[in-house]
Amino acid sequence: MKLLKNSVTMRGDSLYCPLSLSIDAYGNCLTDCHHCYMRHLNHTWGQDLKPADLEALDKKLTAGPKNKNPKTPLAWALSQKKTIRLGNKTDPFQDAEREHRMARKIIQLLIKHRWTFVIQTRFTHMFLEYEVHLLRAHRRSLLTLMPVISPGLEKDWELFERKRTTMPEDRMKHLAHFRQQGVPGGVNGEPFIPGFHTPQDFATTIKLLKAYGINRYNTYNFHFNAYVAKRLVNLPGVDIEKIWYHNQDEQWKKILAELLEIAKAHDVILGCPDFVNTGWDWKERANTCCGVDVPNPCTFNTHFFKKLRQEGLTLQEVLDESWDGTGDRETGCSIVLGSCKDFYNLNDIQ
Repeated sequence: MKLLKNSVTMRGDSLYCPLSLSIDAYGNCLTDCHHCYMRHLNHTWGQDLKPADLEALDKKLTAGPKNKNPKTPLAWALSQKKTIRLGNKTDPFQDAEREHRMARKIIQLLIKHRWTFVIQTRFTHMFLEYEVHLLRAHRRSLLTLMPVISPGLEKDWELFERKRTTMPEDRMKHLAHFRQQGVPGGVNGEPFIPGFHTPQDFATTIKLLKAYGINRYNTYNFHFNAYVAKRLVNLPGVDIEKIWYHNQDEQWKKILAELLEIAKAHDVILGCPDFVNTGWDWKERANTCCGVDVPNPCTFNTHFFKKLRQEGLTLQEVLDESWDGTGDRETGCSIVLGSCKDFYNLNDIQ
């Protein structure tokens, strides 16, 4: 079987993401959710599962903190042992995990290296199977759990995930089980699909989360690409033109304002990567835009740029306080100074 040689990566949007350092246990996600914008990679890179090359990963995690002269954002992040997200392009606990156990081996490797990490998955029943390993990581203050539950709950599970994943309410139960034992965690609510999901869906999900003692959630609108559009266009109850229309900034901003108020009314710590459409008045209550607090996030990104400006720091102070080497400094400076034309910058916030 082919192996995934480069399982540890930096997201291409590292200037927007505090959890941009990630590991994928597999190079493909056989669950193949209909609404997942990343699944075009299945066809670009081939259909092979490609479990991670554990030996290569171990070497990279060993060498990274010893690198005294990092040259790339990835090398910088590894040199500083930034918190890793396990599960970025693919789900670490997909059904293939029962055979290959690669995610379990990676968890053991991260414990060995004393590296903080977040597990992002739709297959939370595996939390129970790996409870011994997860609690061992928790006792070393390494672990944060982050199930993915989009606001359509069971209708999303049936339509988009095709019942191939853990049922949404069971994901809440599993997270609540570990939170009761002190394990930190929250829920990634992406995607909110404007024109399909409604603020009422969002409110229902928030209330159910609170019933399970979960007070951290995340929201972001749809990553709308041609591949996803082709997959959704013929699904029952999906109006692709309506989704496209409401997914544009002008319409999404109005919807997002309702979602922020709903979260506020229920005292839920809401993460939102959309630093532009949330406006200057809305403040993040977590050190990531996923809505969870992690020990060592990447800081040279718009999430921290905005927070530091809200605290009254000058533009130069924002740069000095946030620089950690993990993003392109020149581009980051242009975002802070408002001179960047290729990315949203702080001047785009209304």
